Amino acid sequence: MNHSAESLKAAAVGKTGLSNFGDPWFEAPLAAWARDLNGPQLNERGRAFLARLAVTNLCRRLEIVDWLARNPSIADVTVPPIVYVSGMERSGTTLLHNLLALDPRGRALVRWELMHPVPSPTSETWHSDPRIAEVQRAVDQMRGTPLERMHWVNAEDPEECAWGAFDCTGLLGRAAGMVMPGWQAWIDSADLTPSYLEYRQLIRLLLWRNPIAPDGHLVLKCPQHSRDLLSFSRAFPEARFVLTHRDPFRTCVSACALISGINGPFMADSEAFARGDNWIPAASKSVDRSCQGLMTFARSNSAARADVAYPELVADPKATVRSIYAALDLPWPAEFDTRMAAFLSAQASGTRAKPPAELPSFGLDHATCLERPVMSAYCRQFDVVPERIRQTGA
Repeated sequence: MNHSAESLKAAAVGKTGLSNFGDPWFEAPLAAWARDLNGPQLNERGRAFLARLAVTNLCRRLEIVDWLARNPSIADVTVPPIVYVSGMERSGTTLLHNLLALDPRGRALVRWELMHPVPSPTSETWHSDPRIAEVQRAVDQMRGTPLERMHWVNAEDPEECAWGAFDCTGLLGRAAGMVMPGWQAWIDSADLTPSYLEYRQLIRLLLWRNPIAPDGHLVLKCPQHSRDLLSFSRAFPEARFVLTHRDPFRTCVSACALISGINGPFMADSEAFARGDNWIPAASKSVDRSCQGLMTFARSNSAARADVAYPELVADPKATVRSIYAALDLPWPAEFDTRMAAFLSAQASGTRAKPPAELPSFGLDHATCLERPVMSAYCRQFDVVPERIRQTGA
């Protein structure tokens, strides 16, 4: 079956009975996605799954646009202060996001509400909404896959902002780039400011009937935005930033392992990941873009910022969070230590699957990787040291 932007839109209209897609900004990433659906890199399972994913995103867009139009007072919701976590992918952003969200005045956006934001959640039913169970059932289908050991997010866990994008820029949490190369090239070259401004609308929608405390703040994160943080910061002047830094070789190898597990089942050539082919150089270039984005942002943006070294985060998470609060001049809440201790204890006891002890190098060489000009400059700017041991970051 040949897919097109129009056929995907028609499917979403048929499912929802709605037809107003709002600002046509989404048309460009959708068109790139549709072209890749017809490309040779996908098997039929991948083609069908990724087509359904696009239709689901378009349904969400139709519902959000309709809900905003029917509830104009949402536009009056104030976006509160934001503590925003970004950095290299696979550099500890998920751990840090979970810890920072334990602040009793902090509020993360969680997986179920980002994936099913309409109707707007209410404070009275936020922990009992039937959408929680629906999303958790979908999550549980991934038990036993590499995701369970490398990046597991339950329905009520804090989730990355990419999952909240409703304009076909955040599909599969941006993890589909290796099998959707035209779409990834579009993402890498586009000014994503319109996407971030639409995300502001979604945040207002989610806070409309479930507001945070007057002295509260949002705790958000998205390492995928590390390449374009300047644009994000202009769209969100309320944000103060926490940037995580890690040996780029380690982030690249870890990302390759995760991406191969996610994308492998969708590929027409099932051996492509094992051979490396062109996707290993592409992964290295992707890490280069993150390095460059973080360096540019740090040099050009005056917003309050805390820089976090991955080895220090792994060695002493609570001390790292304290250093962040000091850097951002945030008051320390009384219950914070207890909450973090409980979370870390639960994590250590096995409530979350343990990551793999070893990862393949995918043909990447540590020294050669760190000699790449952009990665080398990144390490110098942020005092990043090579990691001898992956699990501890030492």
